Amino acid sequence: MATERRLEARQVEAIFRAFAEVMRELPPDTEAGWLDAAGDLRLAPDIGRKLRTARSVRDLLRRMREERDPESG
Repeated sequence: MATERRLEARQVEAIFRAFAEVMRELPPDTEAGWLDAAGDLRLAPDIGRKLRTARSVRDLLRRMREERDPESG
């Protein structure tokens, strides 16, 4: 069972920076979330899967580049 954990501003900042970095890996027209009627941000339920897929593809392309040109990695 998950427990609640308080975060300091620097920790929240680090989470948001990391999240923004991986969001840039997705195509810009990918549905990632929405604002509800109260103006709260809601993330798409499958956003984690989309991010993992984007990372997998990026890693695969990086490995392919390195295999093609080992001196560039």
